[in-house]
Amino acid sequence: MLFGGTVFGLFAGMYYWWPKMTGRLLGERLGKLHFWLMFVGMNLAFFPMHIIGLLGMPRRIYTYAPELGVAKLNLVSTVGAFLIGASILVFLINVWRTRKRGKVAGNDPWGGATLEWTIPSPPPPHNFDVIPTVASRLPRWSMTQLTAIPEGAELGKPHAPAGSWWPLVAACGLPVLALAPLTHTLWVAFLGAAILVTGIYRWAFEPFEV
Repeated sequence: MLFGGTVFGLFAGMYYWWPKMTGRLLGERLGKLHFWLMFVGMNLAFFPMHIIGLLGMPRRIYTYAPELGVAKLNLVSTVGAFLIGASILVFLINVWRTRKRGKVAGNDPWGGATLEWTIPSPPPPHNFDVIPTVASRLPRWSMTQLTAIPEGAELGKPHAPAGSWWPLVAACGLPVLALAPLTHTLWVAFLGAAILVTGIYRWAFEPFEV
């Protein structure tokens, strides 16, 4: 969870802001290769750990007894770790190639709506030549595409679901479901799955209220 939520987000930000920081776009082909290597590597490295933990492998120990039966799954995790390393190497190659051979990004390669995309890439030390005048929530688009929301326009009332107990019911099904492989009991698995599915189903079809 930490790797998927943090490291992937970090690289997403790098790809998004790199053109503004350097004035050049990172290569798309190497970027896709980087993503797929890291995606496959992450799942190979970390998914087996869920199973290994349930099998009883302790943490922070440098070696494990063969009879524990986790050698093959640890090998899969090791392969995944090397794939992650290879993906980062691909990213570094992409950065190196982009320095002089990357496509020139221009001011706004993404069609952004905010002020940072109105200045050159990379930005000058002073950012803006003059203090910009902002007359809408989407200043870049209002200057180039005339798509700003008119003053006084009705934006509509915000909608939000009412309070519900069904998310809590669904969450209670997860520990019951996780208990099944620990106890090697099939009926516990069915019970946990039933609680989880019921909670999600009732949550999804609950009346939506303002």
